[in-house]
Amino acid sequence: MKVGLNMKFGGDPNARFDDYALRGSLREQPAIADAEIGARVWYSFGRFQKDLGAGIEQGRQNVLVSRLTYDTTAASGELFGRIDGPSDLFLKGFAGGGTLTKGKMNDEDWLINYQTVPYSNTLSDPVKGSIAYATIDAGYDLLRGRAGRFGGFVGYNYYRDNKSAYGCVQFANPNAGCIPSFPATVLGITENDTWHSLRVGINGTLALGYGLTLTADAAYLPYVKFLGTDNHLQRTDVANTASPERGTGQGVQLETILSYQFNNAFSIGAGARYWAMWATTNAYTNAFGTPCPCQTLPSRTERYGTFLQAAYKFDSL
Repeated sequence: MKVGLNMKFGGDPNARFDDYALRGSLREQPAIADAEIGARVWYSFGRFQKDLGAGIEQGRQNVLVSRLTYDTTAASGELFGRIDGPSDLFLKGFAGGGTLTKGKMNDEDWLINYQTVPYSNTLSDPVKGSIAYATIDAGYDLLRGRAGRFGGFVGYNYYRDNKSAYGCVQFANPNAGCIPSFPATVLGITENDTWHSLRVGINGTLALGYGLTLTADAAYLPYVKFLGTDNHLQRTDVANTASPERGTGQGVQLETILSYQFNNAFSIGAGARYWAMWATTNAYTNAFGTPCPCQTLPSRTERYGTFLQAAYKFDSL
């Protein structure tokens, strides 16, 4: 004789034994258990940094010849959504874009002009441009109930960051570049970058009571591909001012949201987001269009900030 107790995660906890025949394959299931759509406004801070190595060998990429650092702020809008299937599967994602509201760029150089200048540091202000991004994830909820849900996912993230640096002022060495300085109305350098990332992570939602819900999302990026183009528009000593860039690496993306449910359909919320991606493997540039072998160019980017959102939920479509 055997006695046991079974529990199916994601099942109806209020179902009765006498309606068993009405459930499962004998009852028509909805195509979608729940669907939510909404919009967000994200105010964020970002940094992009790239280092030009002293040689073409990967081991010398941290021996600096030049470093460009962009610090920017951005305001963007986005649409997001999530679909929860009846088999504990889910699909979620968002897409958005916006404008850089302000920014600056520092261009540092070491041992330039045939090693006659030990250090140079120029400032370009303002930095103008735009950002665009999109994420799509597919996953499975290991736990799903009235108190919340928890599951894992795999997905893809796209991030584009275009920057244009105006003006140039030298403040480290009177014998280096940008002497004399040129005004903030003159475009000096552009940096247009695209990051493609594979996401693997976990997602969870916890009902806190009184209409409050806490949602968290954490993703590791095991593979990141970086593609960029630098253009030193004011350089007159080179035949080609454009420098293609590339590299691969890893990253991390984190997000948390506290939302308030007014009713079964409508909610508002506030959240925080952090992204970091770095390309330090096979990171090279054809500096000013020169043929390879290329100089090493490890690159890193961050973007973080807070957002406000509003969402509408549809039940059992």
